Amino acid sequence: MDYKAEVHFHPVYELISSIHTFICKKGSKKIDLGMSWAAEVSRRLSPELLVALEETELDNDWKLFNLLVHLCPDKQSVGTVLDWLGGLSVGEMYETLGGHVSQFPVQMELYRSRMVFLLSEWNRQYFSSCNPVIMDKLQQHTEERRGMLTGSPVAEFVNKTTNGFYFLPGGGLRRLVLIPQFHFQPINILYSYGDLTLCHYAARIQVPEEEISLAMHRTLRSLGEKSRLRILKSLGGERKSFTEIAREAGLSKGIVHDHITSLRSAGLLNAYIEGENVIAYSLRLEGIQQMNEQLSAYLK
Repeated sequence: MDYKAEVHFHPVYELISSIHTFICKKGSKKIDLGMSWAAEVSRRLSPELLVALEETELDNDWKLFNLLVHLCPDKQSVGTVLDWLGGLSVGEMYETLGGHVSQFPVQMELYRSRMVFLLSEWNRQYFSSCNPVIMDKLQQHTEERRGMLTGSPVAEFVNKTTNGFYFLPGGGLRRLVLIPQFHFQPINILYSYGDLTLCHYAARIQVPEEEISLAMHRTLRSLGEKSRLRILKSLGGERKSFTEIAREAGLSKGIVHDHITSLRSAGLLNAYIEGENVIAYSLRLEGIQQMNEQLSAYLK
């Protein structure tokens, strides 16, 4: 069964993405903002907020909070979302989430209070002072992608928009919501809730603009390693699992994982997804072509 794809953006989505970026320590070496970003932001935050962030894990509770925010009927501003969350009764929270999940946070009232504090204080101490150009570019990107969606095959549109994702309709996927994000670039965030999947994807925008695009530079760097070139060649036109790639490469799974992450972030691999899991990869020639075009345009 085919699924329906949509592209959504509201500032609250980027607020959540920026919190995710700060909490995800293992991603700090891979994001375009660099390792120094979290340290710089930390100096602006209160001790109370820092403790709350340290105690927050990117677990099922965080996944459910992403769903709860998505289900807010009025996401025009961060304030309207916070007002809606703060006014929900425990029963209304169960009812809102119950259409998509069957597992709920323990002590729902405490959970809601903790998350509202996190969002409101992060917004006050960091997000509200972010460069407004980021929100403008994400909104512009969204409008452009919505225009491209009309009349395009869904799978091809999703692959081009996410720089290499193919979502397989198995597992009951009926609705895919694509949400462009800036802070966690070039990494993507996936949450599956049965027939609904939220994909926060790297929009590949730069703020501020630079002479050399990060996308082109990332692709060139990803190819500067013999093992990665061998992995790309081994894929050819085939679709292979991570285990197959690691076995053929003759490298440890940890090293292969790093190579695949680099190649995926550069848009050189297609990733085939069921639920939240990548089950296979294949060579994405479009990524090579895009790099050639960008490099030729830059050198002219």
